[in-house]
Amino acid sequence: AAAAPLALGQRLVVNSAQPAGQPFCGEYQVQSFTRNDRPVFQKAGLPANSQAVYLLFNEAGQWAFTPHADGRADGWAFAQDSAGSPSEIKGAFTIWDGTTWAPDATLRVLDKAAVLSAGSTSTPGFSGAAVAGGAAGGPAASDMGFYGQQASAVPEPVYESVELPTPMASVGRLHWKAHWAASERCLVRWVPAPAALADKSLPSHPAVKRGVLPNGMRYVMLKNAMPPGRFEAHIELHVGSIDEEPHEQGIAHMMEHVCFLGSRKRERLIGTGSRSNALTDFQHTIYHIHSPVRLEDGRDMYIPALEALHEIAFAPEMLPHRIEKERKAVLAEMQQVNDMEYRIETWTLSGLHETNKLGSQFPIGKEEQIKAWQQKDLKAFHEKWYYPGNATLYVVGDMEEEEMLRGIKRIFEPTPARNEHAPGQAFVEPVWGSGSEDPRSLFRRQLAKKRPEQLHNFSLPMVGTGDVFTQAAAFDQASGERPWQGPIRICRNELLEGLQLNFYAKTPVRPLRTLEDIWHLTAVRILIGVLQFRIVSRYSSNHAPVQIDHSDSFREGCAVTSITINADPRDWRNALACVVQEIRAICDYGITEGEMKRYMAAMLKDVQKGVAEADSVPSEDHLNFIMTSDVFDHVVMNPEQSCVAFQEVVPHVTMEQIHVTAKWMLGFIGYYGRAAAPPTTAVVVCTPTQVYQEQDGQWVPFNITEEEILELMLSVPDKSREDALNQVDVPESLLAGKGYMEKILSDGVVDKMTAWRACSRKHDEATGITQLLLPNGAKVNYACTTNESQGTMRMLVPGGRSADTQENLGSAMVGIRTVSESGRVSDFSREQIELFAVSNTMSVHLDLNLEFAFIDATFSMTDNGLVAVLELLHLLFQEPRWELPAFVRAQQAYRAQSYAVQKSLEQSTLDRLMRLMFAEDGRVSELQVPDLNKLTLGKVRQAVAAQLRPQDLEINLVGDFAGKTHGKASAQVEGGLSTGKHHEEGGEAEAEDEEVPAAAVERRLRELDENLWKYLGSVPQSEVPKADIGRAPVISRGPELTPEARQRTAHLEDTDERAVANIGGGAPNRWGRGDVYHTECMKAKGFSWNTANSQLKDHPLYPSMCLMAVREVMNTRLFSTVRDSLGLSYDCNFELSMFDRLEAGWYTCTVSAHPSRISEAVQAAKQVVQGVRKRPISDHEVRTACRTLLRRHETDLQTNEYWISLLTHLQYDNPKDTTCVRDIERMLTSLNWRDVHNAYLTLLTDADQLFVSVSTAGPGSSYISGGAAPASVSTSMPKEVVDVN
Repeated sequence: AAAAPLALGQRLVVNSAQPAGQPFCGEYQVQSFTRNDRPVFQKAGLPANSQAVYLLFNEAGQWAFTPHADGRADGWAFAQDSAGSPSEIKGAFTIWDGTTWAPDATLRVLDKAAVLSAGSTSTPGFSGAAVAGGAAGGPAASDMGFYGQQASAVPEPVYESVELPTPMASVGRLHWKAHWAASERCLVRWVPAPAALADKSLPSHPAVKRGVLPNGMRYVMLKNAMPPGRFEAHIELHVGSIDEEPHEQGIAHMMEHVCFLGSRKRERLIGTGSRSNALTDFQHTIYHIHSPVRLEDGRDMYIPALEALHEIAFAPEMLPHRIEKERKAVLAEMQQVNDMEYRIETWTLSGLHETNKLGSQFPIGKEEQIKAWQQKDLKAFHEKWYYPGNATLYVVGDMEEEEMLRGIKRIFEPTPARNEHAPGQAFVEPVWGSGSEDPRSLFRRQLAKKRPEQLHNFSLPMVGTGDVFTQAAAFDQASGERPWQGPIRICRNELLEGLQLNFYAKTPVRPLRTLEDIWHLTAVRILIGVLQFRIVSRYSSNHAPVQIDHSDSFREGCAVTSITINADPRDWRNALACVVQEIRAICDYGITEGEMKRYMAAMLKDVQKGVAEADSVPSEDHLNFIMTSDVFDHVVMNPEQSCVAFQEVVPHVTMEQIHVTAKWMLGFIGYYGRAAAPPTTAVVVCTPTQVYQEQDGQWVPFNITEEEILELMLSVPDKSREDALNQVDVPESLLAGKGYMEKILSDGVVDKMTAWRACSRKHDEATGITQLLLPNGAKVNYACTTNESQGTMRMLVPGGRSADTQENLGSAMVGIRTVSESGRVSDFSREQIELFAVSNTMSVHLDLNLEFAFIDATFSMTDNGLVAVLELLHLLFQEPRWELPAFVRAQQAYRAQSYAVQKSLEQSTLDRLMRLMFAEDGRVSELQVPDLNKLTLGKVRQAVAAQLRPQDLEINLVGDFAGKTHGKASAQVEGGLSTGKHHEEGGEAEAEDEEVPAAAVERRLRELDENLWKYLGSVPQSEVPKADIGRAPVISRGPELTPEARQRTAHLEDTDERAVANIGGGAPNRWGRGDVYHTECMKAKGFSWNTANSQLKDHPLYPSMCLMAVREVMNTRLFSTVRDSLGLSYDCNFELSMFDRLEAGWYTCTVSAHPSRISEAVQAAKQVVQGVRKRPISDHEVRTACRTLLRRHETDLQTNEYWISLLTHLQYDNPKDTTCVRDIERMLTSLNWRDVHNAYLTLLTDADQLFVSVSTAGPGSSYISGGAAPASVSTSMPKEVVDVN
């Protein structure tokens, strides 16, 4: 662009008498560049990091107020006038006023010099929430109360805590309604809400207590006894990265580090069984503590925890040495987090939030600024934002509320108030700023201190109706030009393996405050479920896994509809066409009645589940739910209230309403290219620069262009109504009519089951664990808990990858994936099985690890949910479907994973370590493409059949099989929508109500045993020979190798610098037994588990508990040395493999650092790992470690997943028995330093027994050196990886 012909000092004045024009009022200064041969002006006087507002002549020939300086045809207000300068504009500006495009004849653009010469001495300003200085017309902002109402006189100071005032009407709601009206331009004609829902407010959670201290700090409390004897305390400072000035980028995150890790009072909590952490995002900084209510000696923990949070938030020391430590830690973190996943996220956010700081000002900050800050800079930021009126304390747990409230007042009230709205007056900030009628504007929490405004580019329709564009449209339709439907960003990187297409549309959050809001949310959730299923049902033919979501973003302050497509780069057109076609069909024709009822029934079961689990929801989950709800002004309800609200809404949900909601939510894709389509907020494509051609073994360039994407989006053919609404027949039972049950349930079956149960059932009173042996040899362990309303099952068989041979590496893994890819059993289609699972609220997942192949399932504890999952598992063993296309997809998926591992710095580094430690055994490392290419469908089928033999199964179940929570859930849903129960037997509930509890429990358990007998015990034993599962991997003999053969160094060509290292060595399994070489080393050392002379030494759990304590001690030492003292790494951790079956094992230590310091970090980590011999483990370290493990155990006992882990392997040939479940607490409270130090000696830590893999990333050609390198993969064209030996 040519230089502007105007003097750089020239200014304009914009004024308007209309509310819609007020946000544009103020002074504008000419810029040093032009657009379309006209000068460009930028609004002056805004805060440094506010969204820019430009006045320019755009490429459509319109003068526009816009956030974009590039001249694109997009903005907030337009004037059809070709004047050479804004002050010469004669036409009226057309502005979006929240409901329609309307002309503002009062908006004037004047030359400031002319205004001054005419005698004007004032400059027009903003009004309402957009005020940067004073307001033009009406009271000043500081004189205004809630939402523009005149505030009352300031009262005398109040020195006692006061309750929150009654909330006013939500401005967030008004903001949303403006967008709602605007969307009627998108072919959306909203169905009026039923009168019964429109004005009925949602009830608030009666147990949530709120208040405000005199200094302005808000607090929220909720009593919750899960886990018992513990509480969560989180303090949220309402400040994040978007509040930073341009020279402060990253200071909010740095402040979090310095305040949190510099707190002496937080350090005093170490060893009390407490845990703490902190996080910083765009709008929030949160410090949290999870603590016991009281210690074993009776000391209360309320005050110590609150004192720690107070010191962190309002009284940090910010000592120079701590600042330097955290500066190093933050810089190391910057290196560590910058992996490909993080980069994809930043690319996405940059596109999604191009009009505000969320797209450019990330919490991690700028390296050069982080290096420069001094103590005074941190103190200035703390003074500006860390004060009581900008903080909220959330406390949830098993606490005495009055005692906690006294503690809150005692600790926090003395902190002086700053930046008060009115001294001593309680004030609650609305989530949305007042006075905004512009649906593109988002204003954050209102404070007396001004915040920069954040404008969202919400997805709104272009100027047109239907398929006809008006003259105001930004293109020439007559000449064939196409509408602009949003930006497309293409991000390319050589380290990407797959292609990802992301489509986003942003809308304001709709606060959930009335039944009408729940009515709308129900339609959204049904739509997502239906659309996800429709697309996934086509996945088998086009490899297009898709994730669809519409949710409120806590960190971004808006609602986002997202559609993410992951595809093979060579097949992206089919994947995208599939998604566009299905979305367009749902916008055109809606959904079927069967789909609506099916997903509504699933939602009803979900809210029933919430009621049943109400007493088992952890305090942390409650707290996070309240915190996120508060951000969006949602009413916080308890599960019972939510269930009642849903019941009231369900009868009013209609197919017409869902169809309209589909147009509103999905029109940005469904109507792409039409006048009525809202433009996508962002399209972000993440693509590799090359792809691997299997046929010739070459990497070839790959490219995708914006024009190709646009052309495809506009050319996808429509589906017919018949095809779009074609329904899949969903079976109510998978076994009905097959004759299976008829054969099983022959004469005398009751006597057979009774006899079997009497002789094969074993119950352990101490643990509540029941064990069975089914007729076919399968073993069963189950436990009754009320942790969750759903049941959990894990079926496993010994084998896993350890059963592979060198000729068939990966055969079992690919075979299991093949079964999963097929998704079919017997003569049922994949779609039928998927919908059967939806209807019965169940899921089934197949996988395997080095030791076992397993099937995980969850199921409903009502409506015969267990029977449904048992039917599916019965057919999975009896009639699996082995299909060649499914095998090809599975094979291709692992090929892609193999390539992805080699392009991942972290994964490739660990894989190289495993290849060093187990050089002769490919079972331990990642699969290689040559091994995958050797496999056939027959080979993988045989490998799976040799493992999934019914007689080798161990079946573990956890759930409320005794029925203790069933009555609670059913009482809440009486009269609700029918849930489509299958196999329901009338009269059962009435009969149960008459039973005494003990008889009811016994009947339920008998039914459980009988169902396991019928559906799984009846599967005949397999005649396929059992896989060879006894070959444990053996670690390389380090002393026999050269130092070079024990270390691998690699470099990955990349644009950004990073480094990571893995250190590893031999270790025993969970029961203290190692491989052949490890056993030899222990014998040479004279090691014995009896050395510590512990009374616990004969307990089978003894080695396991000692090794877990070693892991905790090692992690503590690594953090305090490598991270805290030396500042070499942001994160380093120590892990043990802890196998259950295989007599083998290893440990790994992972450390990340800047490439220039990675060698130093590796050396420091080695010294910690080896240094235990010089500095023995102390009793204090052991007590701290055991207390941490014990608290974790107590918390995890409230989850089904943990109980499943306790049950697994109880009936296999290993030392584990029910005492290993019963005695965990006793073991952890009895260990001493001798036990743990002796366990450390089982680790192979001598210098010649350590293996090291170090990798860096950054500019320069990729290479691998040391050891025997695997097949190389180039990461940039046309260079080759250099193998240096």
